[in-house]
Amino acid sequence: MKYKSISLNGTDNYQYSLVKYEDKYEHILDPMEEIDDNLINLVKTCPKIYSVNSDHQAYMIVKGDDIGVGATYIGTSTDEKDLEVKLQLDESKFTNETEMYMLINQLVDSLGLYCYERENIYINLINKIDLSKYNGLKYNREYLLPNISTYICSNKKYNTLIPLILKEIRSCEDTLVSWKQTWWQEIQHTSLENLHYLFDDDYLVDIKIPLDEMFNKVDTVTWPNINSNTNEREIIFTMDGDVNFSKRPKKDGTFYKFKYNVRKDGFKLNTSDFLLEDNDIYTKVRTSNEEIIKSKEKDIKTITYKSGVVDKSSIYAEVIFDNNDDIDKCYIDFRTHRNNGKTNGMYLIRINNKDKNFSFSYRSRKGNICKYIDNIYYDDERLSMDTLKNRIEFFIDVINSCYRNGRQFISTNIDINDLVNTEKYVIEFMKQIKGEIPLPYLQEQIDKFILEYSKSKKDDKVKKLQ
Repeated sequence: MKYKSISLNGTDNYQYSLVKYEDKYEHILDPMEEIDDNLINLVKTCPKIYSVNSDHQAYMIVKGDDIGVGATYIGTSTDEKDLEVKLQLDESKFTNETEMYMLINQLVDSLGLYCYERENIYINLINKIDLSKYNGLKYNREYLLPNISTYICSNKKYNTLIPLILKEIRSCEDTLVSWKQTWWQEIQHTSLENLHYLFDDDYLVDIKIPLDEMFNKVDTVTWPNINSNTNEREIIFTMDGDVNFSKRPKKDGTFYKFKYNVRKDGFKLNTSDFLLEDNDIYTKVRTSNEEIIKSKEKDIKTITYKSGVVDKSSIYAEVIFDNNDDIDKCYIDFRTHRNNGKTNGMYLIRINNKDKNFSFSYRSRKGNICKYIDNIYYDDERLSMDTLKNRIEFFIDVINSCYRNGRQFISTNIDINDLVNTEKYVIEFMKQIKGEIPLPYLQEQIDKFILEYSKSKKDDKVKKLQ
């Protein structure tokens, strides 16, 4: 954190700021008679002794433009891992203790962000306020100094988050420069009040905020127009670690948009053909008529498929796979439809591959069930997606052969190729685009997805999804 005046974040009722002392601020400092003399002396002398890059800093705490409400001295521990803060508020400037606690909490949160490289914050509080009474999980109290209460706060959130998001920005910038791409930057401030305490004037005019200070006062950094001859790209970085990356072709091609967080495994992907969500709990792929969910905890996968209505008939299928990627259970509904599209009746196939039995029945529109085959044992080859496709075609023939005059109740034109093809297409798509991703953590997550998801998949040639 540079030694300069800066406002605190998260202000609701009042704008509080840390103000570096100058003689012109004497009218703010002098009325704070309750503040410890040594602390007042530090506020006055530190600006004369230490440079803007010094870790030793002392400030007035100012409410609004000119009401002094406290003073603080900030330094680092001997190993520079932690931030040490000496703090006192002028209690006469507050209506109650809760109001004082809220300011202290706001100060701690702001310093945690401004000094994100520090692992912990030690607050040496001269006021007789028990912070642990308000939040015992956040403020761990220790008794180290007489007449001063010491509280230890972990800065794990910002200490982990900010370096990761800044690393992603720097690496992405280097990659785009190597690709000879050009772009501009837009930022969104958390607050635009008291601008003379936020950043130096030249930063405000040209938005030339140093990267390591970027998220002190900025919620979102957007690179809205990364142009090439064939595509337009946009990248949005947020201070909570979320990153959005999208590519839109200028003519032909596939639009896609990624969203991920630099602190978490996985990503979300929205394309013209499918939606993909991958995280540490499950992987989900969704198309217009299919959904695939793979549980990573239980190592099982479920595919549900619903065809469109063709010749007044359709298919609904749910296939459950075990941890060897073999079909465990399968539920298939062959549906007939009325002229208005509503379901008229269903032929139901239930396959339990683990127990090697299956059932075949009919359910009418009124819910009446006629069982043709009930729990018949079979001894067959390994049930796979390819053999399942053959079985579906076989049962369509069986159903249709039951009716006179060649009338087909289940269309043979129903296409179930997506049921077999989708996963292969998604993996191939990810392989094709990973080289055009300028974000290193996203690249890492894509590589991890391809490796995990294609372990049991054949490298068959796949067709484009319709």
